[in-house]
Amino acid sequence: MVLVVALSGAASADAAISIEEFVKDRKKWPSQVGLRQAIEGRYAVTGRTLLRFHNCPLDFRSSEPLPKLVRRSPRDVNVLVIGRIRRDGRTLYFRIERITKQEDDLKQFDRRRPTGPKSRPADWFELADWSSGRGRFYKDVELQEKSTEANRMGIVLARRRAAGDAKMLREVARIVVTRAIGNRLQRAIEHEALRVELKSVGDKPAALSAVRDRIVRGWPGAEDTKNRADRSLAGRYRKDPVAVYNAADEDDRRRLHRVLYADLAIRLIIAESREAGTSGYKVAELIRRQVPEASAEASQFERMALDADLERATEMGRSELDRMVARLRDAKRAVDADRAVDRWLEIRRERLLTQGVAGRLRLADLVLSLKNDRSTAVSMLLEADRLKPDVPEVAERLGQLGYAKQGKKWVQVRKDRPTAPRRVAMPTGVRVGMSGKQLMAAMGTPRRVSRLAAKRVISEIWVYGDPGGSRIAVHLIRSRGDGTAAVRDISQLPSRR
Repeated sequence: MVLVVALSGAASADAAISIEEFVKDRKKWPSQVGLRQAIEGRYAVTGRTLLRFHNCPLDFRSSEPLPKLVRRSPRDVNVLVIGRIRRDGRTLYFRIERITKQEDDLKQFDRRRPTGPKSRPADWFELADWSSGRGRFYKDVELQEKSTEANRMGIVLARRRAAGDAKMLREVARIVVTRAIGNRLQRAIEHEALRVELKSVGDKPAALSAVRDRIVRGWPGAEDTKNRADRSLAGRYRKDPVAVYNAADEDDRRRLHRVLYADLAIRLIIAESREAGTSGYKVAELIRRQVPEASAEASQFERMALDADLERATEMGRSELDRMVARLRDAKRAVDADRAVDRWLEIRRERLLTQGVAGRLRLADLVLSLKNDRSTAVSMLLEADRLKPDVPEVAERLGQLGYAKQGKKWVQVRKDRPTAPRRVAMPTGVRVGMSGKQLMAAMGTPRRVSRLAAKRVISEIWVYGDPGGSRIAVHLIRSRGDGTAAVRDISQLPSRR
């Protein structure tokens, strides 16, 4: 007699072997004759005493009429049979002793879903393998999609448990590949691992450089400046990199690769510069060269460098002051530039005034070249003339400023003179900063040389040119210690015609 139960419990179904496993081991059927077995699967044909399973050549027979199997849907064809393989002559068949209706595969999938805090990624992967195998065996697309869903759930759980561990995250990414879940998810997990690694390496240049090189090799678009992200995308990514990258499409991911590379390149520049003691100006230059889109970051380092220089402006030499003032003016900080010059001059004014004619001549040159202050320059030169009348260099400077000596008094005779000695780029190659030897090689012996000695340095004026034509005066400062001279200023002199 055949016993029929309307719907079996989970225990009996789980203890049975599937029809696909049974068919796979068909070579063992002859040795299993008489062995009691429980087999579950989808039936394809039923008759009065005959049942056939999908994709199984073996007949399943009953000695008594089979009960009617009610199908609530086309998918509702799962049964569990218990019985034994028998022989009918040379033919094998399966004698049904008991048949039980089963849940369909989709309901079984839902029942098998791992639940609770003790669920493991392996539980989801086991479910994925079950649904994948059955889906292939029955050519059931929907069940195969359920396999993909289970794999994804397993990866989600594994990824959550690996959070904060770059090595474990990369292992999860490899599982994504072996389970063929998709390149997008694998790349997203690799990205999360990379972000974790970037936190762990700190500011070690060697480690940062190694990560940067891997990004260049393995992350498309990272080195291409055309992949610039707009401000909104870059801002959202920097705030929550993992979530934004997960949701980004392929085009935006390439842009985010560029953001990732650019941020790391700047971080590496800063780390290397800190070790080498590089100036903020050099950091800004490197950023502009390697990450052209990061102009704001470069400007920030320039501002910090300028602010630091302003703090020590009074300690600078003239050439360094000139560079700082030029940078301040380029940065639209003219007020700061003027204040720095005023402080620098004030510190030197008192000392120069103790150096007689040479000091006043130097101070006049400084206020003209740095501030274009004609009035103060004239006052210094007139004071120098009172200290020591008829010094050629003083007379020449006053002449440049439009003054002439009438008797014993200097009188302004022309107002169309230049207000300051002009620094000109001479065609002969004369330039500020060149040595006296270089000047001699470029221009030859000067027509006239004037010297004023101070405690530490000697101020020299070398005059070149025809008195009736174009003339220049080159101001050099010569050290008393080693005797070397350097060009400090170049002025165009008026013709004496």
